[in-house]
Amino acid sequence: MLGKPDATPSPSASQPTRRFTDALDAHATVIGPRTRVVGQLTSEGPVDLSGILEGDARIEGHCRVREGASVKGRLEATSLVVEGQVEGPALVADKVEIGASARVRSNVEARVVAIADGAFFEGAVKMDEAGAPVTFTEKRGSRP
Repeated sequence: MLGKPDATPSPSASQPTRRFTDALDAHATVIGPRTRVVGQLTSEGPVDLSGILEGDARIEGHCRVREGASVKGRLEATSLVVEGQVEGPALVADKVEIGASARVRSNVEARVVAIADGAFFEGAVKMDEAGAPVTFTEKRGSRP
């Protein structure tokens, strides 16, 4: 009605996402499964990586390394989800989530760190604030 707020808010507005990986961006740069990037990757928006990156990445947004993807280099992003393979000096983000299918050989620097039960992780964890890494059991299947 005119002048009255809508009594039924939309589900996305009233229900927060369970984890920061639930938020999807329609404008993400997608690096497909048969794509290989050699060199530095810089993006001012989110990146969804299903292919191979051989080099460092600096992403001003969310970065997702999907299952089957491979990164050899330093990754810096606002938030970072790793479901594939990463080998490099550091993963740096505000929030880092390492999924059950991930194989990570890298140090992690973040305010929030979550490592799924079953993930392979070899490295050190440095958190910006007092706290400890969180281990969780993945209850959802991998997404397409």
